[in-house]
Amino acid sequence: MNMIETMHLTKEYSDFAAVSDINLHIRKGTVYGFLGPNGAGKSTTMKMFLGLTRPSSGSFTIDGMSHPGDRMKILREVGSFIEAPAFYGNLTGEENLDIIRKILGLPKSSVSDALELTGLTPYRKRLAKKYSLGMKQRLGLAG
Repeated sequence: MNMIETMHLTKEYSDFAAVSDINLHIRKGTVYGFLGPNGAGKSTTMKMFLGLTRPSSGSFTIDGMSHPGDRMKILREVGSFIEAPAFYGNLTGEENLDIIRKILGLPKSSVSDALELTGLTPYRKRLAKKYSLGMKQRLGLAG
């Protein structure tokens, strides 16, 4: 079974094609990476998968769910951030996660659990703007 499948997926902007007629068949349980130079369409493809931009043509399915009809179901099953996640730089990692926790209505313990899971507990009081890129990515995963 394919976890992700694209059929002639294309994204065109007024003067260029960011993604042109891709056909992917990514099997469940495999690891797949997008490699390519800047402007090759890697981020655009991921944005289409998340419903952040619409394909110009073609289609895709994720775990048997099709877009756009099953977008909310797809989003419930997929976790992603593209490039570096954005945080409030003048707040600590812990404070940033606490904002997310409140928005999602999660218990207070979820912040310390997420920090522990991502290895950020020792840095929880550090301002987010002082985090390295890797730490920001881990904070994004914790969120």
